[in-house]
Amino acid sequence: MTQFETGSQYRLIEQAIRILEDSAINQINSADHCELQLATLAEQLNVSPFYLQRLFTNWAGISPKQFFHSLQKDHARKLLQTGHSILSTSIELGFKSTSKLHQLMLKFEALTPGEIKQLGEGQIFTIGQATSPFGNAFVCLTSKGINSLEFETETLGYLQWRAGIAQIYPKAQMQESDATAHATIKQIFSSNSRKANVFTLRLRGTPFQLQVWQALLHLPPGSLSSYQQIAQHIGKPKASRAVGSAIAKNPIGYLIPCHRVIQTTGELGQYRWNSTRKKALHLWEQGLINQQTE
Repeated sequence: MTQFETGSQYRLIEQAIRILEDSAINQINSADHCELQLATLAEQLNVSPFYLQRLFTNWAGISPKQFFHSLQKDHARKLLQTGHSILSTSIELGFKSTSKLHQLMLKFEALTPGEIKQLGEGQIFTIGQATSPFGNAFVCLTSKGINSLEFETETLGYLQWRAGIAQIYPKAQMQESDATAHATIKQIFSSNSRKANVFTLRLRGTPFQLQVWQALLHLPPGSLSSYQQIAQHIGKPKASRAVGSAIAKNPIGYLIPCHRVIQTTGELGQYRWNSTRKKALHLWEQGLINQQTE
C-alpha cells in the first residue's frame, strides 16, 4: 500500500468496478475465462492485462478472479449469513477483547452536552486533506481525537466539507494542516502501523446515533451485517429504518465501518461517500483477510 499517495491506483480500481457493473459480469468459473475478461477489462481501461493484474494484487491484495468474485451478490450473501454470529460474539466479548478481529484499536467518546453547547468555543480544530487508498480524504482533529473523516465525492469537496465543520462549530478556531491530515491518513491505512496506534474518536450525535455507531465498531474487517441485524443487537428490532438513517450520518468514514452494513438481499446498497467506494472498501478488506490467512 506504499503507493496510495498518488491516488492513481484507486481511480483505476473505481473505473474497473463501474465497468464490471455496467457490463453485468455475473460469474467467472475458470482461469481461462478470467484471463479473457481481464484482457477485455484492461482494454477498456487502456492498460495492459499484466499491469491490471499487478494492480489488483498490489492494491486489493487479491487476484483478479477473487476480485470479480467478491463483487457478486451471492458472495455478499454468504458473508452476511455469518454477520449475525460475528456481531453477537463481538458484543458479548466487548470491544477490547475483539481488537484482534477489528485490527484497529479505537476509543469511542461522545461530546458532552456542555461541549456541544459551546459550539467549539476555546477549541482548536486542525483540518486538512490527504490522499488515501480510496481517493482524497478530509480530516478534522481536535485535541481529544478525530472529529470527522470523510471522502471526497462529486458533491462533496474540501471547501464544502470545511464549511460544514465550521457551521457545526462556529466558535472553534480552524487551523489548516494538510501535513497533519496526511500523517493521520497514513497511520490509519498503513498495515505496518495499524496495530501500534490507538485512535480516539470524538463524536457529536444523538444517543441513538451514538449507539448505532458504537455497534458498528464490533464488525471486524471482511464481515457484513444487515440493518436489521444491527437493530436487533442494539435492542430495537423494529428500528431498521432508523438504523439506516443513523448510519447515513456517520461522520467517521472507514474507522466507524458503516461500509460493512448491507441489505439483507446481498445488495451492498448506498453509501454516504458513493456506492462504488463502498464496494472498493469491501474488496480491499477481503484482500487484507486473504493476506493474513496465507
